[in-house]
Amino acid sequence: MLDYYEKRLPDYESIYHKPERQHDLGWLEQQLCDLTRGKDVVELACGSGYWSRRIAEVSRSLYATDGSELLARAALASCLAGRVSCGVIDAFNTPSLKSYDVILSGFFYSHILRQQLPDFLRGLAASARSGARIVLFDNRFVTGSSTPLSRTDEAGNTFQARALRDGSQHEVLKNFPDETALKMALQTVCDDIEVCQSQYFWLATGIVRA
Repeated sequence: MLDYYEKRLPDYESIYHKPERQHDLGWLEQQLCDLTRGKDVVELACGSGYWSRRIAEVSRSLYATDGSELLARAALASCLAGRVSCGVIDAFNTPSLKSYDVILSGFFYSHILRQQLPDFLRGLAASARSGARIVLFDNRFVTGSSTPLSRTDEAGNTFQARALRDGSQHEVLKNFPDETALKMALQTVCDDIEVCQSQYFWLATGIVRA
């Protein structure tokens, strides 16, 4: 997965140029700015830095991280405003994040195997301080806009076949949880759970339980 996204870096943000998604992208940006304004934020799986740039403008500080050093540095370089640093963090083996008010991850949840979600969320909550807010957001599947699904495995994980500009072909894990599944997953580690959805995106938040 890291190899795929490193190769995709030059073209990654083209996905945000789809005309039909512009209204919902504005909605999602406003939600994220409201949740991170004036907060110390750590971002997991920051990718190209598309959301890092927007959060950096309103947060008190932002630590943009990715499993790939190339992507983390690209995200940092793209941020022209705000108090921003970058680093490499394995989202499945997070260090202590107890100094942060908000732990945020966008467009990563869908790349986690369904059977690995409990461990991912437990690890995330264990690394955070009690009372910190977890913020997750990702795509919803919309026929005609989303890349078609290529297969489903025995555990219910869904995959897409994607081609990059260099001609390479990749099978990418891409799950699309519904509101009920998101709430059930977050309830294992969080209180005060909220799930918001637009046509193209979902956003879920919760407060880490003591």
